[in-house]
Amino acid sequence: MTDMTNPQSILVTGASSGIGKACALHFDKLGFTVFAGVRRERDALSLSKLASGDLRPIQIDVTSEAQIKSASEQVTEVLGRNGLTGLVNNAGIPLGGPLEFLCIEDFRNEIEVNLIGAVSVTQAFLPLIRKARGRIVNVGSMKSCPYRRESHYI
Repeated sequence: MTDMTNPQSILVTGASSGIGKACALHFDKLGFTVFAGVRRERDALSLSKLASGDLRPIQIDVTSEAQIKSASEQVTEVLGRNGLTGLVNNAGIPLGGPLEFLCIEDFRNEIEVNLIGAVSVTQAFLPLIRKARGRIVNVGSMKSCPYRRESHYI
């Protein structure tokens, strides 16, 4: 178990691109130890090239309980007695279009990633967040909401 000298740490899911990547790099520049959740090794390598040594890509698919548990164990090992200052639940997938035309399996997958994934990650990391009296931020988008006004064309 390593005891970090910098107690400011954050986990950002969905850090491969977009808002998650921007958040991970921003917190890295602010001096946080950043655990950047990615699903693919190539995304981890790409992100590492843009960041300092305190950004640590970590493989986490929010639909995989095994990967969530493994990520939690890895972060706990790095943090030692320190808790996690922040969790940004950013991982998500968009699904758009009129509700009547949505494939129900695609909709179920969206719920699994965007809702259940965020809850699963939060539950796994809550003990670390409590240690630091940290914060949880859930990122969402109307773009991925099948009930938005534009989706009601008949």
